Amino acid sequence: MTRSIIVIGGGLVGTSTAYHAAKAGLNVTLLEQKHIAHGASGRNPGFVWLHCRNPGWALEVSLKGVELLKQLRDDLPAPFEFRQEGGLIYFTEERQRAVMEEFVELRTGHGLDMDLLDAAETKTRVGPIRDDVLGASFCANDAQIKTPTVVAALAAGAVAHGARIHEGVAVTDLIRSGDQIVGARTLDGDYYADVVVVATGAWTQHFMRDTIGLDVRVGRERLQVMATEKLPRQIGPLVYGPETAKVYALFRDLPSWNDAAFTSEIEEELGHTMLTLAAQRADGEILLGCPLDYPAHVDLRPTLSGLGAISKTIARDFPGLANAAIDRVWAGVLPFTSDMVPIVDFASPGLFIAAGHVFGNSSGPMTGKLVTQMVMGEQPEVDMFETRWDRPLDPIVPGNTVVW
Repeated sequence: MTRSIIVIGGGLVGTSTAYHAAKAGLNVTLLEQKHIAHGASGRNPGFVWLHCRNPGWALEVSLKGVELLKQLRDDLPAPFEFRQEGGLIYFTEERQRAVMEEFVELRTGHGLDMDLLDAAETKTRVGPIRDDVLGASFCANDAQIKTPTVVAALAAGAVAHGARIHEGVAVTDLIRSGDQIVGARTLDGDYYADVVVVATGAWTQHFMRDTIGLDVRVGRERLQVMATEKLPRQIGPLVYGPETAKVYALFRDLPSWNDAAFTSEIEEELGHTMLTLAAQRADGEILLGCPLDYPAHVDLRPTLSGLGAISKTIARDFPGLANAAIDRVWAGVLPFTSDMVPIVDFASPGLFIAAGHVFGNSSGPMTGKLVTQMVMGEQPEVDMFETRWDRPLDPIVPGNTVVW
């Protein structure tokens, strides 16, 4: 019987696990090498993006995740930023229209609340967008969060239920007793528990290799972001540009798909795949991004070429923001697996892996609840077959572009 757990990692998955486990009565210790929300959870643009979630585990857990976020607003002792105003992918060329129409029909069949907006409706929702926009796919299920505020609220909830959270404590090794993992070793001392939950996101591959030599196939995808100064409200939904479509298998598998129609001259010129996006937070700042690349190690530094790609793309598609002052820039690194489904399972006795959440904002809060159910020996409320540890996953090859 599991009575105690150690959670390694203080992001969305780790703090959600700590909260739900402590609430369930387990003895919980969370160890974070830097500070809460240091990694992807503190650096992403806050998209709770159901628009392109694949049918099966990804879509089911994301739908449940949105409902859980709504519940957590009432349950947690601290507030967090959450807004559900939908999300859209705009298009600007007639040759893109048939693909967008097929996509909306497909996703409606998957149970999402989807529509195809015309140009006027798109401009109403996204004030600064280019005048020649033709329309957009719109998903009312999409929502946005300021992820660090959610992580902080989950951490506060975990502590309120008796969890202990230690920041600035790096785990240097996992402790074995025979075939069982029984604890974590740090420079501050050893910690012991019935189960160790590894929720280390983009650090997972190197952490597991360097500690116990385990091959955990979780890669790293870097996104670079700009934030404007606080501006009057002008963007309601989450906004993705047409280049974004090509990073999703759901688009690429459509009958009318045309790769050239969704590749921009800016991408070809600067050598970046663009996840073109804009989102306005409650305080007025607008987040802009994002060029993608795949470093061999976690690299949280923005690059000149990456920021140049953002600047050129946003200036082209959002002329209303051409003179907006930029407040800051940064980079974040998302974890992923080759099938874009995280590993959420026991890897060996006493060792539970919960990592690889490339869509962590929608799946992370619910993952913590599912991890708790699984380590307690309960039937998880979502079928976890797709997330099993022993499924075949491709090796991680740094530099290779992946499709979600």
